[in-house]
Amino acid sequence: MSAPTEGSTGSTIAPKATRELAPDLARGVMLLLIAMAYAGVYSGVGFGVDVSGEPVEDRLAALFTTLFLDNRAFPMFAILFGYGMAWMVSRRRAKGTSEQEVRRLLRRRGLFLLLFGAVHALLVFPGEILTSYGLAALVTGWLLLRSDKAIVRAALVFAVFYAITVPVAMVGVSMSETTQGPEGFALPGYLTVEDWIGRVVGLPFSPLFIAFAYPLLLLVVLGYRAGRAGLLDDPVGHKGLLTKIAVIGIGVSVLSAVPSALTAVGVISPDVIAEGLYMALQVLTGVLGGAGYAALFALWSIRLDRNQGPLTRSVAAMGKRSLTFYLLNSVLVAVVLHTHLVGLGDVVGAAGALLVAASAWSVSLQAASFLESRNRPGPLDQLMRRAVYGGRKVRRLAAEKGSSS
Repeated sequence: MSAPTEGSTGSTIAPKATRELAPDLARGVMLLLIAMAYAGVYSGVGFGVDVSGEPVEDRLAALFTTLFLDNRAFPMFAILFGYGMAWMVSRRRAKGTSEQEVRRLLRRRGLFLLLFGAVHALLVFPGEILTSYGLAALVTGWLLLRSDKAIVRAALVFAVFYAITVPVAMVGVSMSETTQGPEGFALPGYLTVEDWIGRVVGLPFSPLFIAFAYPLLLLVVLGYRAGRAGLLDDPVGHKGLLTKIAVIGIGVSVLSAVPSALTAVGVISPDVIAEGLYMALQVLTGVLGGAGYAALFALWSIRLDRNQGPLTRSVAAMGKRSLTFYLLNSVLVAVVLHTHLVGLGDVVGAAGALLVAASAWSVSLQAASFLESRNRPGPLDQLMRRAVYGGRKVRRLAAEKGSSS
C-alpha cells in the first residue's frame, strides 16, 4: 500500500500493490510515544509543569519527556495523518474517482474524525487529537486536489502564522500556570455534574486551541507533501534525504527543548515571559522532531523489512490499525491512572506514568498481533471506513486489500 506521488501538474502515479513497512512501523511506535505523553497528564506532570520538587526519577522522566516526547509524538502523528490522506486521495484519483467524489470523501473523513474524537474527549481524554485532525482535514483537505506548489505555499503561510500564534499561546499558558498552578489544568473527573459539564463545554474549544497554539495545520500539510513524494514508501530511494531529515530534525528539536526541560526540573528559573518563549521554542521545533522521527523509522524499516521478526510484525500490525489502538491505549492509560478510576496517577509520578503507558501499549501489541494473525482489521478502523465509504465499498476495498497484501 504505497503512497503515490503527484507532480506539480496534478498528474497522479498509481500506488503500488504491496504494503510498505515504514508507515505502519512509524505509526505503531508513535502510538507508544502518544500514550507516554498522555500518561504524564494524569499524574500531574504534563508539559510545562514544574517538577523541581519531585523525586529524582520523576525529574529524569520529565526531562526525557520534554526533550523527546512532548510535542514530538503529536507532530509525528499529524505528519503521518497527512501522509495517509495524500495516499487515500491519490489512490482514489488513480482509480478514476471524480474530484467531486474525492471532496465528498474528504469531508466525510473529517466529519467522522470529529465525531470519533468528540466521543473520546467526552468519555476519556479531553486533550485528545482526533477532533483536531478532523478539523485539519476539513480546513486543508482541498489542497490534496491542488498542485505540489500550492501545498508548499500553504505550508509557508502556516509556518508564518504559527511563528506568531505559538509564542502568544505559550506565554499565555505560562501566565496561567503561574496564577492558577497545575490544578488549573487538571483533567475533569467523572463523579459530579460539574465534571460532566466541564467535559461537554470543553468539546469545541480543545481542537480550536490545538489548531491555534500548536502547528497542527502546518504538520498535516507537510504530511501531504511527504505523501506526494512517497518518502516513507520508498525509503531506499530517499535514503539520503531521510537521513538528513532524521539527523537535523531530531538534533535541532532536542537542543531547542533544552531550555524548557531545564526549567521544568528547576535548573534554571526564567521569568514568566521567558518561560513561555522557551515553551514556544520547544513546540515549534517539534515540527522538526516529528519529521525526524518519521524519517528515522523509515530508515530502520529498510533493515527490518529484509528480516521482520515477531516484534516488528506486531508493531506494524498495530500501525495498520492505528485508530483502534490509539483509542485503546488512551482508555487503558485513563483507567489505570485517572484519579476517579483505578487512580494510580495519584501515587505514581512521571516515571511511573511512563511505565503504565508502556504496559498499556504492550497489551495492545498483543491484541494487534492477534488480529494480524487472523487477518482481521481493527474494529474502529473498519467502522471508520464503513462510515466514510459505505458498507458495499468497504467490502470491496477489503477484498482489494486482501488480494494485494
